[in-house]
Amino acid sequence: MRLFIFLFFISTNIYGYVDFNLSYTFSERRVNGIETDPNVDPGSARTTSEGYSVNWAWYIWEYTALELNYSSTTERLIDDRGAVSSDGTFTILEVDSTVLTQVSGVGIRQSFASRKSRIIPSIAIGYAKYTTSGTTKYSLDQSGVEYTFKKEQDKVVYSSSYASFSLRFRITQLMGLTLAAKTVMPDFETSEAQNNVTYSAGFSWMF
Repeated sequence: MRLFIFLFFISTNIYGYVDFNLSYTFSERRVNGIETDPNVDPGSARTTSEGYSVNWAWYIWEYTALELNYSSTTERLIDDRGAVSSDGTFTILEVDSTVLTQVSGVGIRQSFASRKSRIIPSIAIGYAKYTTSGTTKYSLDQSGVEYTFKKEQDKVVYSSSYASFSLRFRITQLMGLTLAAKTVMPDFETSEAQNNVTYSAGFSWMF
């Protein structure tokens, strides 16, 4: 009965519009090794990060929405600068490491301007499922013999919380550009907020 009353209350006060957002991120960084006379090809370390996110917000009141979101990020490090073990028995020729992070969440979004405004700032908080997995491949040289081995990182799932801030700039009546920053706190540890921040930009539609 209480659920029926709640749903009836929402249906009689609902504004009934949706803000749908798609965004994509990509970054690349390269660090070159130090060239010396005996090592004229020192190699480099290259890091790439690529991801996308989807946000769906259903405004049940003028400034308040139920939000569903999903994001996926793939980070890869390829380091071929080479490193000799402390006892000199083998050389690490290359490390190729990939980490996959997925976050799916549900929460409440609060906007601070009407849907017809040129700029709409908003914040969102809620629950998230934070999943990580990955692989690392090592290429080694031992006494002139090269070989590789691969290590699978166990898939780990955390019950987490998330918080985000976004700015939506209206381009047309329906379409806008959204800039956002989002942090996820695995196991609800607020101290981890600064270690899991994602910045994104993408298009959004209100209908």
